[in-house]
Amino acid sequence: MTIITNYREEVKRFENLISNKPSASKVKLTESITEKSQPPNMVNAAANSLRSPLLALKIYLDLLKNFPQEEKKTDVLNRMKLTTNEMAKKINALSTLVNVQNETNPIKEKINFSNILEDVKTELSAKFDLSDITFTTNFIEPSIQANSSEISLLLSQILHNSITYRHNKKPLHIKLKTKKVGGYILFGIKDNGIGMVLKNDEETNKLFRPFYRLNNSSEGIGIGLSIVRSIVDKYHGEVKVRSRINEGSMFNIYLKE
Repeated sequence: MTIITNYREEVKRFENLISNKPSASKVKLTESITEKSQPPNMVNAAANSLRSPLLALKIYLDLLKNFPQEEKKTDVLNRMKLTTNEMAKKINALSTLVNVQNETNPIKEKINFSNILEDVKTELSAKFDLSDITFTTNFIEPSIQANSSEISLLLSQILHNSITYRHNKKPLHIKLKTKKVGGYILFGIKDNGIGMVLKNDEETNKLFRPFYRLNNSSEGIGIGLSIVRSIVDKYHGEVKVRSRINEGSMFNIYLKE
């Protein structure tokens, strides 16, 4: 049996094996319509995403066997708990995505955008403090014929991202609007958060792939926007994304009733 004496150095070495931090990119403003088709093999995406936390658990188990100091074992157990929670979140998110894609005939009714927003805010308040967030609405088209659970889930995913990636030096302001555009209802959500660097249409489309994240150091799972696009596809719609670093992001969602 190998006894590990330099605990911090060994943990750092192992964790470097499972991290993959991207390099910084230049700021660029882009706007794109997302591809409607999902990646051909979502199973591969899920397997790749779960591989790192599984490897981490294996490494922590090996470390646990070789630590003579009891206090170090407690630290490793805490790290294992965090990794297990990460896996659980990914599996739950994947389950939600699969359920959305498999529900082919959802019940539709006339739903009010203002009511949906209030319901989603109540849901998010269980996780976030919304007291310092300003919501501004301009619902020119007040309602839509749709499934309330799907529209609530769509809005929840986008607002969750807005709150998660808010700017730490200014209050978060989220603007929401709706209006009719041709045969579609435009549902726009804009924030003043940290924004994203999107170099081209291809990179923008990657945002909607399961488990894809622009920044691996962020706390997001990388599946919320896949859920958004799956719902939009059900309504034969489109999503346009516009974002700029330190200025925020805007999602224009076109839904056909």
